[in-house]
Amino acid sequence: MNAPNARRAAERLLAKLRINVVPVNVGQIAKGVGLRVVYLELPDDVSALLVTEKDKTAVGVNASHPKTRQRFSLAHEIGHFVLGHQFELGEHVHVDSGRRISARSTLASAGLDSKEIEANQFAAELLMPTKLVRTYAAEFDDHPLLENEVETLARRFGVSRHAMTIQLSALGLV
Repeated sequence: MNAPNARRAAERLLAKLRINVVPVNVGQIAKGVGLRVVYLELPDDVSALLVTEKDKTAVGVNASHPKTRQRFSLAHEIGHFVLGHQFELGEHVHVDSGRRISARSTLASAGLDSKEIEANQFAAELLMPTKLVRTYAAEFDDHPLLENEVETLARRFGVSRHAMTIQLSALGLV
């Protein structure tokens, strides 16, 4: 798998679940792929985690993080699940008593872990589908988009301004 394929996987999932409105209901998507979502008190440096036990998988999301961060973290963990990362043994998986817990490695923080990059790309496309971002960005006359327009799009899509800026930059719109 690679980043473009991860984005296409998110596109296929949105099409399969017939989701084409924003903000994308990431909880509905989790349910649609069979994930249970639980909001937990987690250490501040843990945004979310994916726990698999036998044939059941759940996502724990940090309840104290901002809503936009929770949405991206959940989308990121859905990405790991859909892309099958939690079933591959390696530095990112901890196995304990039949449970597999996906956790970030030191490579993830440095932006070098390919699975983290793929999950981020998946999450970006899931929450900010390219087609819809282009459609809504076209409502503005400014190119590149102005900061207040980026903020408007971020609110519309339910993501942080930073996440929207990265998506718009990837699309050549800022």
